[in-house]
Amino acid sequence: MCFTNDLQPITGVELLSESRGFNKLIWILTFESKYVRKYGGLGEVPPSIARELNKMGARAIVITPSHGRVIELESMGLAKAISSTRVRGVEVRVYSCEELNPPHVVISGGALDEPTIYTQNMWDKIYLYTFGVVEYAKHSIKVGRAPDVVHCNDWHSIPPLTALKLLFNSLDLYPAFVYHIHLLSKESISLEKLEEILIPRERVLKINYMGNRLEVKLEDLVNLSHGYIERFAALIADYVVSVSRSFAFHVEGVVGVDLSYKIGYVYNATDWNYVELVNEVSKTYPELKHQVTGDLIIDRGVFREFLELKALELLSSDEPIIPDPEVSTALANYSTYPFKPGGRVSSFKATGPLALMTGRLVEQKGYDLVIRSLEDVVYRVPEIRLLLIPIPSSGWRGLKPLVEASLLFSNNLRVIAGYTRALYKLAYLASDVFIAPSRFEPFGIVALEAMASGTPVIASRTGGLAEVVMDIREHGVSGTGVLIAPNSVSELASALSDMALFMESSHYKQHTKQWWEIVERISDDSLRNLVLKNPNAPLEVRASCLRRAGEFTWEKTAAAVIKVYSEAIERARAYSG
Repeated sequence: MCFTNDLQPITGVELLSESRGFNKLIWILTFESKYVRKYGGLGEVPPSIARELNKMGARAIVITPSHGRVIELESMGLAKAISSTRVRGVEVRVYSCEELNPPHVVISGGALDEPTIYTQNMWDKIYLYTFGVVEYAKHSIKVGRAPDVVHCNDWHSIPPLTALKLLFNSLDLYPAFVYHIHLLSKESISLEKLEEILIPRERVLKINYMGNRLEVKLEDLVNLSHGYIERFAALIADYVVSVSRSFAFHVEGVVGVDLSYKIGYVYNATDWNYVELVNEVSKTYPELKHQVTGDLIIDRGVFREFLELKALELLSSDEPIIPDPEVSTALANYSTYPFKPGGRVSSFKATGPLALMTGRLVEQKGYDLVIRSLEDVVYRVPEIRLLLIPIPSSGWRGLKPLVEASLLFSNNLRVIAGYTRALYKLAYLASDVFIAPSRFEPFGIVALEAMASGTPVIASRTGGLAEVVMDIREHGVSGTGVLIAPNSVSELASALSDMALFMESSHYKQHTKQWWEIVERISDDSLRNLVLKNPNAPLEVRASCLRRAGEFTWEKTAAAVIKVYSEAIERARAYSG
């Protein structure tokens, strides 16, 4: 299920067999990592790829800012200072974290030690990060460890990408540069911004443009990019990789068709496994140990009842972990039912079909669409329960509509803003349906995680979601959810109501009065007829979700990335010719 820029499928067996023994040194630059600090899906992908690359014989190192974690890592014996430089009165320190899996290099100092990853002073962080990366490069060159590949992720890595390429070119070193776009930005590039990191406009870069080796001044590259930061990176890089087929075409439209020969895509993945999830959640909550039977029907009911009636109030004393200080302050003493101080919530008063939504609280994800659909959904399915676990990114203003909706629909809706440990995975196992109504979505790892939990997905027919989720109305029990038009409140309301009832039918004995009452309320003919003909359809859909998620592994992703690296290395070799 992994592809590169020829847009032709390469089977997992072929990819994996070709990828063994790829013994190259790879630097993977990312602004977040789940082993240091993460905010969204970007924190999952680079370290997961690096881990699998190392299993295949490569030497992959993740290079990321500290975001306030280095002191903790150092106290645990996981971080060792190896170099430092002074920038604008700030000591930027470089730490080696060899004991992490995969190994990390963590850049610390000044704004890089702020725990909030994405702040108003992003460029300040990026500049310090760039100087730290260059300092690490100089240290590595001294000890004879220059990389074969520099793999940069999203726009935050473009300044260090530029600085590294200039440094290596000046030393007649030509590693391959890969630029990985997980989400297109609205950022611009200018000579002034580059001069902030001490890169003069007259400096020359060697690039591959339409198959030609060119030496181009930085000033000309900025002009040729028209100020678009992603096009600027694509001009410099040897390969541009995106995360789904449709997103690759979108990237091509942004960076320019003249660079289409550089653009490919590799699907993301998940390492979630249903059996491991069940074991992990059962161990975390002792009272579940003796209730989990291994029977899919029984266990889903056990998880759902436990979450709705008990687990919501069993958070540890420091949860939820709220990274946004404005939200944390606002919720510290907020105690209007169903909320408790500190962002905690009361349990539901009764059980019902459970829908879950998680992820960053940004307009892209469509939380507002869920809130706007609630009145219709609750009218059709009064017993429905919704659990939203958003990660706030825009302060109290962004969270306020969700809080207000919780007060209005206090029997149906719970919102837990921030990170939780045990509850998060329990919620996936307990849910009957997952909601992913993104306005656009390059890939959508949360949809894979839901399917790996055996939970079907209601997703917008956009980007990677449309490629990952298989519509039950088209594929029958081989389907894994329902696809809806992006930005459509009415389609979301109908799909959520119908899928809640479709899955709820599996909680009742077939052909009983209660079962018939549930099934007859399904308004979509395809879903209703499917369960009428095959009452086991909801359980078979859960099984299809597990199978579908199993097709997207980090091992396959890493193997496809190695193919990208190989092509990029061939292009980079031409610079030294």
